[in-house]
Amino acid sequence: MLFRLSVLALFVFMAGCVQMSSRYAQGTEYDRAVLLYENGRLSEARKKASRIPRSDPNYKASRKLLQDINSISMQLSRRHMEMAEDYERAGILSKAAAEYRDSLRHNPENVLARRKLELVTEAMRSGDALLRPETARKAPDNAEKKTASAAVKRMIAKEDAPEDLANLHYLKGKVYLDSGAYHRAIEEFTAALRIFPSYMNAKDLLERAVSERDKAVEKHLRNGIAHFQSEDMELAIKEWDMVLNLDPSNRVAADYKYRAEVILERFERIRGNQGIMEKPI
Repeated sequence: MLFRLSVLALFVFMAGCVQMSSRYAQGTEYDRAVLLYENGRLSEARKKASRIPRSDPNYKASRKLLQDINSISMQLSRRHMEMAEDYERAGILSKAAAEYRDSLRHNPENVLARRKLELVTEAMRSGDALLRPETARKAPDNAEKKTASAAVKRMIAKEDAPEDLANLHYLKGKVYLDSGAYHRAIEEFTAALRIFPSYMNAKDLLERAVSERDKAVEKHLRNGIAHFQSEDMELAIKEWDMVLNLDPSNRVAADYKYRAEVILERFERIRGNQGIMEKPI
């Protein structure tokens, strides 16, 4: 029985490994790079994508993938750097050093992180409690511990760091969705799915945001047209401004708004001319 459970566990583990999947085994080098990227294994995905030659049909797509990987890596490097600085201020140098290393892992060109890591490592070797003179005379107090705790909450310290970045976009998307800022919600959910195509229920929320946006756009667009037909250009423009806030690329609202502004300008000119003619000589 124990042997069977062990074998079953082994098969489950193997089924979960990217390299053992049929998609990975049967795919092209680009397919493998994308699969690694989708699973948050950025460094491996970068190596795969960078090896694709110009003669490969997927060369252009691989360059775009590299840009996406580098963009995410830069963000992660900055977040690890921020967390390392929080740990450093709290006097938890071993954690600070680990975060500086993670920052360099995502962006080896981060000169500041490299220098900070050298200083923290030197302080640890010399037995200094903290690097900063103003705090070196005392052990971390409750406030400093809270600072470190907040740093931990800001980022999950694990290899799958892109998941935390996806979570950040996901949470921001939910806030925008609840507040009716559908355009921003769509951007955030799209960003989360770009990092992890199956992240939580981001796809469902994205579809809901698009649906709610389209309903609101249709409503304000109809209201604007009704005001336009009633020759109330100011109210029409306000409605179409709402449409453009929800959907900045909406050409129908943009065209209607332009026409209304032209007509409104003509009205103002006519009123101005009438006012001049009615003045007593």
